[in-house]
Amino acid sequence: MYGLINQAIQAHVESRYGAAAWRRGCAAAMLEEPAFLTLESYPDSVSYALVAAVAKETGLSPAVVLEDVGRLFTGFAASRGYEDLLRATGSSFAQFLTNLDLLHSHVGGAYPELRPPSFRVSELQEDCMRLHYYSTREGLASMVIGLLHGAAERFELTLEVVHDVRCGEGSDHDEFAVRFALRSGAAHADKTHP
Repeated sequence: MYGLINQAIQAHVESRYGAAAWRRGCAAAMLEEPAFLTLESYPDSVSYALVAAVAKETGLSPAVVLEDVGRLFTGFAASRGYEDLLRATGSSFAQFLTNLDLLHSHVGGAYPELRPPSFRVSELQEDCMRLHYYSTREGLASMVIGLLHGAAERFELTLEVVHDVRCGEGSDHDEFAVRFALRSGAAHADKTHP
């Protein structure tokens, strides 16, 4: 995975649990406190080891850690220079999700070894949709749930996500039933960011 993902894991741990927890997590993952470069590719095993170490350090499950990282990732990427690209991806939540593969193809020029997941929206209605998630990496569906919540925040939406089809359990991909509504007090849903 690219350094941007590992940087997001670090940002999450340091902001929620402190720099000492991050250092202990790195030590548990048998990594000297690394300085991840945004555009550098790292073995997936490094990210998985960090998540497992952070889970052990915090007493949370790896799935919860991944979901928490996913929740902050959109905002984190925006703060790292990707705001314009995120804004161009869509002016509504549904449009944003529909264009995620396009976003990854734009980013691919900067990330030559990128192996992005693929997303497909189906059964789109006014307040719900089905999201199909395809990936060569295992175990990241919880991060997708977090990413959905983080993206919904940009559009001032509340969200319910049900992970009702799981890769490997009779399917070649994961599926999520997603129901969304305008957050109470929000101006309108066609916003690119709060």
